[in-house]
Amino acid sequence: MKNETWSFLGEKIEAGQKAQVMIRPYGEDYEIPTTIINGENTGKTIVINGGLHSCEFPGVVACMTTAGEIDPKKVSGRIIIIHCLNSSGFIERTDAIVPEDGMNLNRDFYGDKNGTISRKIMAFLEEEIMPIADFIMDLHSGSSMEQMASCLFFPVGASDEVAKISMGAASNIAIEHLIASRSSDGFYSYAASKGIPGILVERGYNNTCEKEDYEGFIQDIYLLLDHFNVLEITHRPEEVERIVWMKTDYIEAQQTGVWFPRIEPGMFVKKGGLIGTVKDFFGNVIGEYRASEDCRIMYNHYGLSINKGDNVAACGIVKHSVLL
Repeated sequence: MKNETWSFLGEKIEAGQKAQVMIRPYGEDYEIPTTIINGENTGKTIVINGGLHSCEFPGVVACMTTAGEIDPKKVSGRIIIIHCLNSSGFIERTDAIVPEDGMNLNRDFYGDKNGTISRKIMAFLEEEIMPIADFIMDLHSGSSMEQMASCLFFPVGASDEVAKISMGAASNIAIEHLIASRSSDGFYSYAASKGIPGILVERGYNNTCEKEDYEGFIQDIYLLLDHFNVLEITHRPEEVERIVWMKTDYIEAQQTGVWFPRIEPGMFVKKGGLIGTVKDFFGNVIGEYRASEDCRIMYNHYGLSINKGDNVAACGIVKHSVLL
């Protein structure tokens, strides 16, 4: 069935057309570059977001690229591509936070139209984006202090229906490690708690933008759109073995000091195996971290300095099933 004209964010987009807009949340002098695609025919509305953490670069390039490539006349449904949510942080290179107020958009998510810029961005997502979204795809990378294996998080703490739809989409992305998440304090996970399925995909780390990572994201986007019959793809990648991790151990540092890891992403560690040590500046060991169970390292702290409360490692410890 042919789509109707879409009135959204002050734009009127005819069927088979797309528009480039700058979102200004509630009149703020803050611009979020966004592409709105109104497909030729009816279908689901998919939201794809990059740059929530401003120095996680591959997702930004993937959003820019796919927004330019997608032909709206071949789309069934609607696509909202948010190129770089934390645009001021991208310019200022503030890693995870929004520089105007020092907040992390993936923590303690709740909107307030009368709050700081971060709260206004969250309110905009909650009030304008989430109500029309059928599915949300949030693109991330490891931070400047993380090494990370490519992985994907899907929500299991919300309703069974949200978990089922999210898991179905996740199993069609060509990525090995699928991690069940019970978080509800970030964009996609908060949306899941409100009944909107989604996934968070991680590729790359350490503030880099390698070609294999942004091209991987581009492939992920097209596979997701194909899964929901929004955009048909003609070439599918080689099938990969997908491991579903239903339980993950997140280990936090209990000391501030100098970090010496004994692990890297993807490594298998036996129960009791050494993950790493924290030393003081004199070389004395003040903290030692070992695996609580046999596990696979998903990501780990990478920098030499470490603060109490930093994430030492995320370890997948319960492998639910293998999907082919």
